[in-house]
Amino acid sequence: MSGLSMPLASYIQDSALLPLAEKIERGDRLSFEDGLLLYNSLDLTGIAAMAHSVRLARHGRRAYFVTSRRLSYTNICYTHCQFCAFQAHMDDPKGYVMSVEDVIRELDNPENHGVRELHMTAGHHPRLKIEYFESLFRTIKARFPDIHLKVFTMVEIDFYARNSGISAGEFLDRCIAAGLESCPGGGAEIFDPEVRKQICVGKKDADTWLRVAELCHTKGLPTNCTMLYGHIEEPRHRVDHLLRLRELQDRTGGFLAYIPLAYQNEDNELSRTHRILPTTGTQDLREIAVARLLLDNIDHIKAYWVMITPGLAQIGLSYGADDIDGTIVCEEIAHQAGAKTPPGLSRQEIIRLIRDAGFEAIERDNLYNTYPAEH
Repeated sequence: MSGLSMPLASYIQDSALLPLAEKIERGDRLSFEDGLLLYNSLDLTGIAAMAHSVRLARHGRRAYFVTSRRLSYTNICYTHCQFCAFQAHMDDPKGYVMSVEDVIRELDNPENHGVRELHMTAGHHPRLKIEYFESLFRTIKARFPDIHLKVFTMVEIDFYARNSGISAGEFLDRCIAAGLESCPGGGAEIFDPEVRKQICVGKKDADTWLRVAELCHTKGLPTNCTMLYGHIEEPRHRVDHLLRLRELQDRTGGFLAYIPLAYQNEDNELSRTHRILPTTGTQDLREIAVARLLLDNIDHIKAYWVMITPGLAQIGLSYGADDIDGTIVCEEIAHQAGAKTPPGLSRQEIIRLIRDAGFEAIERDNLYNTYPAEH
């Protein structure tokens, strides 16, 4: 199974990891206790070898990317997330909401040529309702029929359905009819309720996120999933979070990819009230590897270069990741919280990153339909 040049055990220095390696070679599922061991072991090289063996068995040396555009239709948000520097209140001079015409005008800009995926997440604006999104989606699909609409976190769906006075199911049905094709995985943060009380007061609980994700999947609407790490959470919270995602995937099979999101520690309330150091390279790589080993039923693991740098994302491809995300034109949310990476990369830069890391660059759309990277 491993695809490595030597037996998997030969890469492992921490003998406590050997039973995990045996499980992986047999295709057995790892437990909660195994997850804690993966977080606590100092043998990161051994953990990387296990994750890379799974990645090679599943994807070979293929590494996926997408030509994508980020767009946030509003930054006005009633929810108070202590880790967020993007949100604005209704009377805030920096607050905005984009009209349908604003969005079309933005997408008409030359830098969006060739975009396959439009990724839209935003704040929770108390005046936006279902009619806004129906008009927005229909107009986008009429003007740009080849752009895949990936919109809404699970908490946005819950909020805008309630704001519209309809059920989440009806909200999704109407959005799908208007052109919605998939959803990103944000808003999950950390599922543990005590941690959520400290980092995202006002945001719906884990059960709401999971319930709405399951609803999306039952309607044939695929989603991604995420976890925000590197703030005040502990390893046990991360393992719990990952296993809850795994349990839902067992039921629905609706998650396309998992993305570990590194907390950005600048210009937000959480970093002002707690002493939180930036995540380290080894921490970021461990998160990728642990996810690849615990999330045995989610096909794709991303190394999200926006939050961990392009160079570290390259290394992540050897720590279990098979996807480097994409061009991500004009990302705002992570950068306003302190991300030092570029706001976007060109298609050629993404291909070079993948190839220089020793992998085959495969362009995809959000559903992992693939295209020749030379095209």
